[in-house]
Amino acid sequence: MDSSIAALVTGAGGGIGRAIAVRLAKAGYNVAVADVKEGGIRQTADLIKAAGREALAITADMSRTEDVEAMVVKTVAVFGRLDILVNNAGVSSAGFIEQVTDDELIRVYGVNLFGVLRATRAAAPYLRKSGRGRVINISSVEGIRGSGLLPVYSSTKAAVIGLTRANAIELARYGVTVNAICPGPIQTDMLAPLIADEPSRLKFIKGVPMHRLGVPEDIAGAVAFLASEESSFITGNAIVIDGGMTIKSL
Repeated sequence: MDSSIAALVTGAGGGIGRAIAVRLAKAGYNVAVADVKEGGIRQTADLIKAAGREALAITADMSRTEDVEAMVVKTVAVFGRLDILVNNAGVSSAGFIEQVTDDELIRVYGVNLFGVLRATRAAAPYLRKSGRGRVINISSVEGIRGSGLLPVYSSTKAAVIGLTRANAIELARYGVTVNAICPGPIQTDMLAPLIADEPSRLKFIKGVPMHRLGVPEDIAGAVAFLASEESSFITGNAIVIDGGMTIKSL
């Protein structure tokens, strides 16, 4: 494997993003990590270096075009290339449709959808040059099944799946694959309020055929596979990783 291959992971200050960044480093890639909070990405960068790879920490707000474009430029300036883009950054939103405000729409769409679009737009020229470019978007099972209490969040994640498929068709001619991963209940800060007590945690687990909650490493392993040469004929897919929860709910 070419040891100079470079990856960029957004939302890598902790949780799923950190696990992905470290897993890619262990696979032999140099990794740039971006997040709106500087402290978390510094820690992630240290873990990448501990795995023996080069790291770059970039503070970026994915809802700001200038931040996203600068993030990609910095990655290429330091590593000389960009081969793998993992669009993981995301924010949550809950409430009934009547409660949705314009500010909430702007906040959640700005990161969850427009951030993915902006990052892919900025990275595309470098991914085409790579000859083995990869875009891996982190969507959600809520983008497939929806939720009555997550109208804004669910709609952004459904839109990411649509964008994934459109970009897969557009970039296939350049050898670039574009796929989405749809996590189910993964133990992260985003899920924490919903499993804050034992009854709530057990209720979640009851809905998962595998009788456990997922961990960030469950997602990171799939990302590493999609980033590898072994996945070169897989594109335009939305891969569900939820312990069977979605199947059970259908």
